[in-house]
Amino acid sequence: MYQLTDDNMEQVKISRAATAAFTGHRHMDASQRDNIKKRLRAAILEAYGKGFRNFISGFAIGFDLMAAEIVVSLKDQHPDISLIAAIPFRKQPCRFSDYLRRRYQKLLEMADKVVVLSEDYYPRCFLERDVFMVKNSSLLIANYDGRRKGGTFYTIERAKEQSIPVVNVFDNS
Repeated sequence: MYQLTDDNMEQVKISRAATAAFTGHRHMDASQRDNIKKRLRAAILEAYGKGFRNFISGFAIGFDLMAAEIVVSLKDQHPDISLIAAIPFRKQPCRFSDYLRRRYQKLLEMADKVVVLSEDYYPRCFLERDVFMVKNSSLLIANYDGRRKGGTFYTIERAKEQSIPVVNVFDNS
């Protein structure tokens, strides 16, 4: 894993123009999960068709892991697609269930680049991860239900401030 510090920030070479990031809610209604997954896959393929090759996931449960799995599943068809894991702190999965921890670890092993933003948890580490993702991407693919609170809202607002387009795959049916 790569530990990001102020000293080595320049070493994390990510082509912002060819990079999209994901943000979304941790919990999804089970009845919407399949629809969101289809929309997300279509959004990733559309972004790929427009030249996006790098996809940053914050590796949170829910939408982030779903997005990471889809990117990995597309590697056979598109060998130049890459998954970048933006890990807010090293022990992020310590409170995940056993199933989610195994899923997380498997995806982490398949990631093309892993950026660990902090060794330890601190109150703003998730927001700092979101800032890193926006700062290093030029497209945001979201699963956003319109609530004006939380990390997804914050990330979308940061993207809008920087005129980064947001594609929302939320299923409001």
